[in-house]
Order: sequence, then structure tokens, then C-alpha cells
Amino acid sequence: MDRTTACPVVDRVERTAARYPEHTAVVTATERFTYRELWCQVGRWQERCAALVLPPGALIAVLAGSGASWPAAFLGARAAGLVPLLVDVQQPAARVDAVLAAARPSAVLRPESGEAEPIAGPDRRILPAGAGYVVFSSGSQGTPKGIIGRAAGLLAFIDWEINALGLGPGSRVAMLTSPSFDVVYRDLLLPLCCGGELHIAAPTVRATPAAVLPWLAGSAVEVLHAVPSLSARWLAAAPSTTVDSLRCTLFAGEPLYGRHVQRWRSAAPSTAVVNLYGPSETTLAKFHYNVPADCDPGLQPVGRPLPGAVLGLEPVAPAGSPTDAQQVVITTPDGSLGYLPDTCSADDRNRLLCTGGVTRFRTQDRGLLDGTANLVIVGRLDSLVKRRGVFVDIASIEAAAAGLPGVRSACCVQLTTSGDVVLVVEGPDPAAAAALRRPLRNALGPDMPDRVLALPALPLLPGGKADRRGIKELLHLEETADDRQAS
Repeated sequence: MDRTTACPVVDRVERTAARYPEHTAVVTATERFTYRELWCQVGRWQERCAALVLPPGALIAVLAGSGASWPAAFLGARAAGLVPLLVDVQQPAARVDAVLAAARPSAVLRPESGEAEPIAGPDRRILPAGAGYVVFSSGSQGTPKGIIGRAAGLLAFIDWEINALGLGPGSRVAMLTSPSFDVVYRDLLLPLCCGGELHIAAPTVRATPAAVLPWLAGSAVEVLHAVPSLSARWLAAAPSTTVDSLRCTLFAGEPLYGRHVQRWRSAAPSTAVVNLYGPSETTLAKFHYNVPADCDPGLQPVGRPLPGAVLGLEPVAPAGSPTDAQQVVITTPDGSLGYLPDTCSADDRNRLLCTGGVTRFRTQDRGLLDGTANLVIVGRLDSLVKRRGVFVDIASIEAAAAGLPGVRSACCVQLTTSGDVVLVVEGPDPAAAAALRRPLRNALGPDMPDRVLALPALPLLPGGKADRRGIKELLHLEETADDRQAS
């Protein structure tokens, strides 16, 4: 297959397909493709993209549905020299429409029907040389931003992961991640770059916590990427299921606590556990920590930088704040090119700089080095909030709550109207939330939150992280209803 523009990811998958043509490449509940079949699909998508007659670097949206055809559409778009944006059509329609409006693609690929549809308009995006994909941030801390990633950065992480985990032909990797978030590329490319099998969970499995562990066991999955909050929900929903096949679990996206690792290992007794850290702006992950079998029950480090990445720590905590942690700054040759210009603020652009092929990102995460020189992420800059004139660290409140019996996950927010700090936990019966106050007060003292609420399930973003904005909106509605009753 002649490619319009060379792409290192496409090159790697092509070589893998040539070496293992009859090996299984992609598996769903209803479909199974060999590498030969996958590569034929990639070729057909490249032809469809070439027929659109778009300039190199044109942004193109790939509407990823429930089937197994969108990986080939992504690779075909890259082979044609276009820059794909994966959009999960299982998301709410409003989110899909908002992402497409902000992205302004030149065309839309519909893998379920095999269609490639151009979009007319004078403001279609053409991205700079080196752009390999576009992804939008989760929006967990504000408005989603469009990030211009590099395919070479994806491959650098995948190569590290293949070597670190000792993967090869036949290795089974799960895909439970929404295609709209960059971490899906860990799931997608890890098996396809080493001759392994990509097992794609059906939307019904992704949406049903009780179904996930049985699906992992039934598919004999060996490698899983997961978010702690979401995996805690899986454990609670299927407490008697054991996944003996799981060799390695890689957590990322949220703080990881040793007590959760211990619970996870009870369900997957053969798994190694790795804690990954790295914002989307720096490409997939830039730090790793192998969690020991006898880990402390508390917050786990994110460890040491991956090859080529450099850690910087900048003092930024405001005077009077209760922390010695500093802002984490990551410099890497494998980071992104920057943001889509009109999806971010001037401050965002100043924090993410790419010069001479090297990306430097000031993360707004607060970190420190432990006694063994491992990086520990203890919160964000905006998790230091002022309550009645005194700083409170809501990240430390979440950490204290995560250690209480029955709490699967915790999220602490400050209300904009009253200024109250409210802790919302998932796990205990709502009527039992009052029982959490005494141990929290013993642990936190004057940092005790103003209110403690328990929900059967915290709102989560499609990527699995706690939806802080959604939680604030729920609390605002409750606060408004209370005000109406009082009046």
C-alpha cells in the first residue's frame, strides 16, 4: 500500500501485519479480524480518504461506534496524510456536536457504514507538519481543549510499554476506554504494534459495571488500562468474580491508593500493578511506578520519568497555603505540538510550549519527591481553596475519605455560591454518611469539610474520571432547592 505521508504508527502496524498475517488482531462480541484482514481494511479507508482530495494535515473526524471497524479507519486516515480526531458516538449527542463544532474537521468518516463525507466551509482546519492526531481533554477541570498530538509520541510510549511488560504475539489487551479520550491509544496500539489481540468491549459491557470483570475473565484478557474510580465500581458490582488471566493492570487518571490496589489484587491475583502519570499534553504517560506487593495502603507514587522525559518542580503555592508541594513541569521530546488555538486561553498556551521538537508543559499538578526520589502527585493548584479566609486542601480531604471503610471513591468540591467545602463519597448508604464525620474530623481537624454526602454512584466522565463539574451542578441544584424551601 502506497502511503501519501509516512506515519510511524502506520509503518509499525504494517510491519506487524506482514509478520503475523494470520494472527488474530481485533476481537469484539460479534467480529474477529486477522492482521491480514485488518490491513486490507486500512487500505480501503486510505483509498476513501484519498478520494476526498484533501490537503495533507487536514483534520478529519472518525465517528467511532460499537463495532471493530474504526481502528482501521483511524489508521487509513493517517496513511492518507490526514489528522484524525476520534469521536465516541456513544457519548451524549450534545458532547459530540460540541466537539465537532470546536474541531471544524474537513470530513467525517463513518466506519459503521463505510462512508467518508466531506464538510464544506472556509474555516476547515489544516494542521502543521508533524501533527498525528487531535484529542480533546476530558473537561474534568474546565472547558475541553483541543490538543494536537504527534504519532511519534504515541509510538514512543507504546514501545516502552511493550518492552516493560514483555508483550508479544498473542498478548490480549482490553479496550474499555471511550474512543474520545487519548488514553484509548494505549489500548488500541499496544496489541497492534506487537502482534497481540485487541479485545474491544461492547458498549453494554462498558456501561454495566457488573459485566466488566466477567467480560475480562471470559476474554482471558492479560493487560488492562483502568481508572481507579471506575475499577472500584467494577469490584463492587461483581465481588465474587476472579480474573486469573490478568497479568498487568496499569492505572492512570486519578490518585491511586494502596488499599484499592489490595482490593484489585484480590480479584486479579496474578496481576502486576503499574501506576502511570502524564497529562494528555505530554502524550499518554510520562511517569511510571511498579506498585509493590506489600504497598502502603495510602497514596501511591507515580514514580520515575520515562526515557527522554525530564521532571521539573516549580514553587507556586500561595503564601499561607498548607503545602510544600510544587508545580510539576514536564519536558519531553514526545509531547504534543500545542492546542487548537481557539479552544484554549492565552494562559493555557503559555503553559504548553513546543520548541525545536521538545515540549515543555507546566501541568498545574502539585507534586513532591518521596524518600526514594519517586514523584508523588498530591493534588492540583486549584485544589488549594480559601474557605472563610483560610486555605484548605481539598485533595487531602479526598485522600482521608478514600481510606474509610466502604468508600469506593471520593470527590471534594467548593461551592461557588456559599464557599462551603463539600465532600461527596461513593459507597456507603446515604443514610450512613453521618458516620463518616467522626473519623474524618479525627484525620482532618480544622480542614473538615462543611458537608459530607454519600451517593450510590458518583457522576463520572466518559473516560472514567470523577465529573467535578457534574457534582458541582448536582450540589447547586440541591442548594437551590433548599433555598426555595427556606423561603
